[in-house]
Amino acid sequence: MSSSSNKTLITGGCSFSAPGGENETQTWVKYIQQKYNFDKFYHTGVGASGNEMITHRLLYSVDRALKSNVDDITLAVMWSEIERNDIFTNDWSLDMDTDNGNIMFNNLIYTNTVSEDDWKLPPELRYNPNFNITSGFIRPGRIPGDEDYYRNEKQRKWLLDYYKFYNEEYSLINTLKNILLIQNTCKENNIKCVMFVMKNIFEYVKDYPQVKYLYDMIDWDMFLFYEGKYGLYEYTAVNDLEFWKDNFHATYSAHKSFIDHFDKEIQELI
Repeated sequence: MSSSSNKTLITGGCSFSAPGGENETQTWVKYIQQKYNFDKFYHTGVGASGNEMITHRLLYSVDRALKSNVDDITLAVMWSEIERNDIFTNDWSLDMDTDNGNIMFNNLIYTNTVSEDDWKLPPELRYNPNFNITSGFIRPGRIPGDEDYYRNEKQRKWLLDYYKFYNEEYSLINTLKNILLIQNTCKENNIKCVMFVMKNIFEYVKDYPQVKYLYDMIDWDMFLFYEGKYGLYEYTAVNDLEFWKDNFHATYSAHKSFIDHFDKEIQELI
């Protein structure tokens, strides 16, 4: 583990990583920052994110760190489910919450940091079409159905049409490519890297042997799995730890237990 006095941690993920929301508290990202004494901490994760959006936001923060001459960077990410297709569009109305008028767009260059920093866009620039930030991701969270919640009727129809063309194999390919992109970026820039999964997201590989070449290119030494292939969700369930009321998102105590379980391996990676 590095002993630098200017250690910077950049983290990413979905709601299994993002503080607040269903988690109602902090998550593993804050615990890693505290446990391993990082001086600066930037979290890019947002609930319902797919791996495409996770990758874009991590890359943006890495770029800003490198351009700020930060020389001791650790990246930690918990990858999300492959069926979460982040849809990139420049139609703001698709993600307008008609109940309160808020635009829920997630711009790829907006970093949802936990601590104050000079990389974050100022409040007046966030989600504001008047500043030419007019494109971003819609996060369906999962393959939508008629019963799901939508921000408006236009979004409901648009997403239902979009997911008629959903392809599991292509979603798997995208996830594998995004993992490779982050790993290669870290290697090229001397960034330490540790990767987790929210749950077993690689179970689909056996169904698509034609994409195994991508799977085989991944540096699995960067990954920490529970019992060989599982993530935080399975760890919490198997060890009878506590979930929040949705019975899906783990409580902060489970997050801490999960990280403590990998303490030796994490110290070797960072």
